[in-house]
Amino acid sequence: MKTTDEQIRQQAAKCLARKIDPANRMSDRDPFFAGAELFDYACRISLAGLRSDYPHLSETEIQEKLRGYLTLDAGQEF
Repeated sequence: MKTTDEQIRQQAAKCLARKIDPANRMSDRDPFFAGAELFDYACRISLAGLRSDYPHLSETEIQEKLRGYLTLDAGQEF
């Protein structure tokens, strides 16, 4: 059986609803905390990468390097 355009639209709508429904059920505070949790997670991943790239640096130096990356201006380069 060939999939019709309407079936594709219906499946896409169902897929979108599955993604949006949890967000719609969030309280006003949840997105704020989710953003903070994602930022913390990204920092942990970045720190692991920095530790791998710079094994000779101390933990303080690694933290300072991450802080430096987080404060880069848009026009600056790594």
